[in-house]
Amino acid sequence: MTLKVTNHKNLGATSRRILELNEGWRFRQAGKEQWHEVSVPSTNFTALLAHGLIDDPFYRDNEAKLQWIEKEDWEYRLLFELNSEDLDYPEIDIVFKGLDTYADVNVNGHLLFKANNMFVEWRENCKQWLKPGMNEIHVHFHSPIKATMPLYQQAGFTYPAGNDKTEEKLSVYSRKAPYHFGWDWGPKFVTSGIWRPVFLEFSDPLRISDFYIEQHELTDKRAVLTANLEIISGEGQEVELLLTTDSPSDDSQYIATQLIRLEKGVNSVSSEITIDHPIKWWPAGMGAPDLYHLKAQLLKDGALLDKRELKIGLRTIEVVNRPDKHGESFFIKVNEQPFFIKGANYIPSDSFPDRVTRDKHQEVFKNAVGSNMNMLRVWGGGIYEDDDFYDLADEFGILIWQDFMFACSMYPGDEAFLNNVKKEAIYNVKRLRNHPSLALWCGNNEIAVGWKTWGWQKEYNYSEETCSLLKKYYDDLFHQLLPSVIKELDGNRFYLPSSPISDWKGPDDMKMGNNHFWGVWHGELPFSAYETYVPRFMSEYGFQSFPELTSVKQYTIPEDWDLNSDVMLLHQKHPRGNALIKKYMELWYNAPKDFGAFLYLSQILQAEGIKIAIEAHRRNKPFCMGTIYWQLNDCWPVASWSSVDYYGRWKALQYFVKKAYADIITSTVRHGDTLEVYVVSDRYDASDVVLEVITVDFFGNIACESKADIKIEPNSSTVAFQAPVNSIINGNNEQSCLIISRVKEGEQTISENLYYLVMPKDLHLRKPTIEGVIKEVEGKYFVDLSTDYLARNVVLKAKGTNAHFSDNFFDLIPGQPRTVEVKVEHPEKLNESLTIYSLFDACIE
Repeated sequence: MTLKVTNHKNLGATSRRILELNEGWRFRQAGKEQWHEVSVPSTNFTALLAHGLIDDPFYRDNEAKLQWIEKEDWEYRLLFELNSEDLDYPEIDIVFKGLDTYADVNVNGHLLFKANNMFVEWRENCKQWLKPGMNEIHVHFHSPIKATMPLYQQAGFTYPAGNDKTEEKLSVYSRKAPYHFGWDWGPKFVTSGIWRPVFLEFSDPLRISDFYIEQHELTDKRAVLTANLEIISGEGQEVELLLTTDSPSDDSQYIATQLIRLEKGVNSVSSEITIDHPIKWWPAGMGAPDLYHLKAQLLKDGALLDKRELKIGLRTIEVVNRPDKHGESFFIKVNEQPFFIKGANYIPSDSFPDRVTRDKHQEVFKNAVGSNMNMLRVWGGGIYEDDDFYDLADEFGILIWQDFMFACSMYPGDEAFLNNVKKEAIYNVKRLRNHPSLALWCGNNEIAVGWKTWGWQKEYNYSEETCSLLKKYYDDLFHQLLPSVIKELDGNRFYLPSSPISDWKGPDDMKMGNNHFWGVWHGELPFSAYETYVPRFMSEYGFQSFPELTSVKQYTIPEDWDLNSDVMLLHQKHPRGNALIKKYMELWYNAPKDFGAFLYLSQILQAEGIKIAIEAHRRNKPFCMGTIYWQLNDCWPVASWSSVDYYGRWKALQYFVKKAYADIITSTVRHGDTLEVYVVSDRYDASDVVLEVITVDFFGNIACESKADIKIEPNSSTVAFQAPVNSIINGNNEQSCLIISRVKEGEQTISENLYYLVMPKDLHLRKPTIEGVIKEVEGKYFVDLSTDYLARNVVLKAKGTNAHFSDNFFDLIPGQPRTVEVKVEHPEKLNESLTIYSLFDACIE
C-alpha cells in the first residue's frame, strides 16, 4: 500500500543500544612493559607521535628513521565495565569499523577472531565471553611485514609492484592500503592499528542488517523503487514494516506499510515505493543535488524493534562505452543528459587515515565544487573512504569514480586471497551502492595496460608458466569475481575492469574509450602534445610542482632549501621528478633567482601545462567527454602532481582549474599564421552573449579589437572567431602583446582568457609597479590591484598568517584593475603582511 500523509507519528528509539569504545584504550609495542593511553581511531604511528615517543614522521628526514615500526607487533587493550542490565540483551556484538590489518581480537582472554583485511568491518557476537563488572578487549596486531613474508617465500617469484618500497613487494599479499608501502608521491609508513571506530551493539535477536533502495523507473511523473531489506531474526515471528520517505522540498512523507513473516535466521524482504512527481538529484553544474530521507522501521504490537535510515538521490546514470564511428566511446549520462566530466583524481588525505575528519573531507568537496568540478576519482592504491566522504559527495553533487583497491601490479589469485577480496567487495559494494554520487566501479588502476605494455614479463624474468599463472589470477579477480559481485549486488552500475582501456603510445589509442596520457611527464613530450593526444575520455594526466615556500618551511629548516639536499630529495618520491621539472622549466622560463622562486615557477609551469590539456579536451567535445587530472591532493608534504598541497594551500594549478572548468570558457589556438578562438559551453540552454577579442600591448594599449554578438549552442564547442595573426597584432611585436578573449552576458564578464604568442621566457617583460589597496566592505576584505606594466602570474600572500585569496597567479594588465577577496585569520595584520610577487621578480633577466 502507498499513500501520502503529513505529520507522521514519531515512534521513538529502538531497543538497540550502542556503547562506543573509542576512549580509554592503552597501547604498547609487543614485548615492552609500559602501556600508554590512546584514543581510537588510531595507528601505531599516530599513537607513538601523540606521546612524543617518535618525532613527526613528516618532518625533514624522519621517514627514514621510523621504518623499524613496521617490523614490530603492537598491542591495544581496553578495560570497560558492564552491569547485569547490559548483559540482559540477547545479542551483544563487538563491531570494529576498521582494523589495520593483521589482528587477533580477544575478549576476556578468549580469542574472538583473527582479522586480515583493512577494508572491511569486523563484527562478532561476544556475549558469551562478557561478564558483569570489568571486561577486557585485547587486540594484538602482527607486523604486516612479518605476516606477509611467508607468502612471498612460498610464491617463488616477485610481483611487479614497482611503487612498493619493500624489497619483496609485500603489499600485493595484503588487503591493506597499497600506498602505505610507498608510492611516487608518498612515503612508506606500513601502519597497524584500530583505524576506524569500535563499539558494542546491544540488541534483541532482530535487526535490520542491510537496507538497499533499487530504482526501477524515473520520469518527471513518478519514481518506482524497491526497498530491499536484510533482516536477521532470532525466531519465527510476524512484524510490521513501515517505510517513510521525506521529500527534499517539503515536510510531507510517503509511507508504505506491510506485514511480514520472518523466519529464524537471515530474511530478505522487499517492498515497493512509488513517489509522484519526484525531485531529481543532479551533479554540480547541472542542477541541485536533492536527496530523499528514507527510514525503514520494524514494529511489533506498536513497539519499535529496529530501524535503519539513509539518504538517496533519484537519478539515472549511464556510462556509454561502446563502438561508434570514431572507435569506442566513453561518456556519462545523468538523467538522460550526456555531460562533460570535469574532475580530479583523489588519493587519501593523509598517510595516517585515522587522522582524517569530516571537516577535512568537507574541504575536499568545497575545493571541488569551488573549482567547478563534477567528479572525483577515488584511486585504487588508497582506501575505500569512510561514510562521511560519500555522504558529502551526495550533498555537494560530486560524482564518484570508485576504484577497487588494486593498482599498478599483478596480484595473487589463490583461494584464500580471492575469498578475502570477495568479502571486501561484498562489504563495500553493499555499503556504497545507495549513494547517488557513485557513478561507476573500476576493478583496478593501470594493471591491464601495465601487463600489456610496461615490460613486466621481461623486467622480472617471468617464465611462461608464471606468466600464464599471473594472467589467470588477473582474469579470475577482475573478470570473474568483482563483476559477479557487482552484478549480484549493484547490477545497474557500470563496471570497468581496468583503467585505462588503452595506452597512450599510439594514435589509435586515443580513439578507444578511457585513457591515461603520460606522454607529458614520463614520456618527456612538450605540453603541446596535450593538443595532439586527445582521447575519448582522459582519466589521468598530470605534471609535478612543489608546495610554496610557506608550506616547505613547515617540514624543513633553511639548510634544507636546496633541491639536492637529503631532506628535499626525501620529499620528492619520483626518481626523475626534479630533473623533469627543471627540463620543462628551462623550456618555458628564464632561470629562477633563488629556491623560493624555483618553487613558484614550478607551480605556474604545472598550471600552464594542465591548462593546455584541459582546454584541448574541452575544445574537442563531444569526441572527448571527460578530463580528470592527476591529482587533487596530497597525503603528506611533498613535491607531487597535486593542485592543493598537504596543508590545504591552493597551488597555482587549482586557481587555473577553477577558470578552465567554468561552464563557459574561451580557448585560443594558433595554427601557423591563423588564430582561432573557441567558445565552449557546458550549459544545457543556449546563451546569447558578446564575444570580445582584444589585442593589447604590455602598457595596456589596445592594438586591435573585435566584438560580435553570438549565440552559444547548448553543450557545444565552436570556433567563434578566426583571423590571421598579423591582422590581430596589428604591427606589434609578438613578444610584446597578448590577446584577450572575453565572453560577456550583458555587462557581466563570464569568461576571460589570455593568450600569448611566444613562450614566457621570450616575452619582453620589465619590472611592473603594482599597487595593492586593502579595503573592508561589510566585514569582508578585498585587495584592489593595478599596474603600470604587464605583471604576469601575480601571486598574493599574507606572511605570518593563513589566508585564502579568491584569485591568484593571474596576469594583471595596465588599465584593467582587479579586485581580489581575501579570507584571513588576522585581518588586522593584512596591511603589514600582504606581499605581491610576479614572474619578473622570480627570474634572472
